[in-house]
Amino acid sequence: MRLFAEKGFDRTTVDDIADACGVALGLIYHYFDSKTALLRAILQRYRFPEMVAAILRRSQKPTLEETLTEIAHAYLAMLYENAPFALMLRSEVERNPEVARVVGVVAKTVKELICRYLARQKRAGVVRKDVDAEVFARVFFSTLMEFFIAQHRLTPILHRLPPKRFVRGLVRLLVYGMLPHPSAERQEGGQRS
Repeated sequence: MRLFAEKGFDRTTVDDIADACGVALGLIYHYFDSKTALLRAILQRYRFPEMVAAILRRSQKPTLEETLTEIAHAYLAMLYENAPFALMLRSEVERNPEVARVVGVVAKTVKELICRYLARQKRAGVVRKDVDAEVFARVFFSTLMEFFIAQHRLTPILHRLPPKRFVRGLVRLLVYGMLPHPSAERQEGGQRS
């Protein structure tokens, strides 16, 4: 992860990885067919899809707002804990089809989990029937990623927002929209900050 973060995915060689680990090149290839397989293993190590699935299957039934807030905080925590690597991945996805495919598999898995969750919420009458779950999932995660990028790349030009404030605002915007909503107004009355 350190090498990928420092040099980028393309410029990091398997020789570099073997040297940094203090092992023979053949040992790397014994465990990983390619650099892409190593990247896939790194992403699997963080188990974000499994974390989202665990949040979504909890026996206690938190509200839609609470569930999305928990997922958003988990996603941002993962990004912040691995900031140099996450920033490298974000830029490599734009120019490297191999990296895009590996990251895309993880993103697709998480998107499908959110879509299934929202379908259940629709059937329960919690979410409007006309909500496009795939659009929601993409807006939700891409907005969180762009917030993370802005916090790291645009500060101090764009002042830093506390992540808790950003997540609360994003989730409320996505759940309640911008039109007045009675339940959002009741909640907002006691939680101004």
